[in-house]
Amino acid sequence: MSGDRQASEVGKLRQQAEELELAAQRAGDRAEREQLMEKAVRLRARCQELGGPESATMDPM
Repeated sequence: MSGDRQASEVGKLRQQAEELELAAQRAGDRAEREQLMEKAVRLRARCQELGGPESATMDPM
């Protein structure tokens, strides 16, 4: 995978993870909230695999 394409995919995964986290915050059902957060965690782990630890954080240091 080229660098640009990889960065694009990491960006998409990061965006999806953020959307899932926001949906989890709004979810009224505890089971649904936990399921959404688990999916977000898996996506952030995938971001780390593809682009390193800095690609999975919401607030870069």
